[in-house]
This record gives sequence, C-alpha cells and structure tokens, in this order.
Amino acid sequence: GCDSSLKLTSQKATDALDGIFQSLRDIARARMHMKQFNSIHNPGSSTHQASASYKPLLKQVVEEICNPDRPDPVDIEHMSSGLTDLLKTGFSMFMKVNRPHPGDHPLLIIFMVGGVSVSEVKMVKDLVATRKPGTQVIVLSSVLLTPHSAVELLFAPDRL
Repeated sequence: GCDSSLKLTSQKATDALDGIFQSLRDIARARMHMKQFNSIHNPGSSTHQASASYKPLLKQVVEEICNPDRPDPVDIEHMSSGLTDLLKTGFSMFMKVNRPHPGDHPLLIIFMVGGVSVSEVKMVKDLVATRKPGTQVIVLSSVLLTPHSAVELLFAPDRL
C-alpha cells in the first residue's frame, strides 16, 4: 500500500499492478472449468469485420436464464426443491425428460458475492424486463459497490 502519491515509487506501482493482474489471472483460472461462461472476451471475427467485445459474466448468466430456447443450461445447475422437480430430475436419468429451466419461475433471485454496482443491478433488471417480461427479479449482494470501493477491492490484500 501507499498512503499518498508523494510516497509512490516506481517499484510500488509495479507491485500493485502485478497484484491486480495476478488477481485477474486467478479469476480466469477459477472459470476455466466452465463450458459456457469461461470468458468475458469475444475476440471478434476477421472474416466478418466484427471487432472484439466485452460481455460481463453477470450479463451472460442472466441472458442464459432468460433464454427459453436452451432447455438445459450447461453451466447453471438446478437445485431440486419440490416433489415435481425431484421427479423431473430423477426421471431425466432414465427417460428423455428435461430438467427444470432456471427461467421457468416467475421470481428470479440473484445474489452477488463480493459486491454489485448500481449499473449492474440496472443491467439485470433491464435484461429480465426485455427478455422475460412478467418475471420479478431481486438482486442481492454482500455490498453495494461504489466506483471508489470497486477500485479499493482491486488493491485489497485479502479480497474475500
């Protein structure tokens, strides 16, 4: 850490940036086992002149939940709660029965561990309103992030 810009040295700045990039590599490594949500970067296509783009993980997850055309989301696991869900899940092992889709319910609850920003909450609410009208969405989090607190988390020695 560095208390003021007067005490900032080239070595401290380099160490801080190295720490940030190590955190980003750790996050990427944690998602490597995922089949669908393993990247937030789309490199684009040189044949179609499409440029590279960024798609936040939260947006990818909400779009998948609100997509009725994908009956069996790959990286989202359904936790059986009632007898009907248990029977569907159990029979799906023996017969061609689809597991319940996460978007089948009229209430979507998303909990973000580590924090969520106001713009992320708005993005989720707008996506659900557009793609699955009539679905109520509740976004919960361990903390409401401000621009300042989001940057502080990048430099925090213990992010958990």
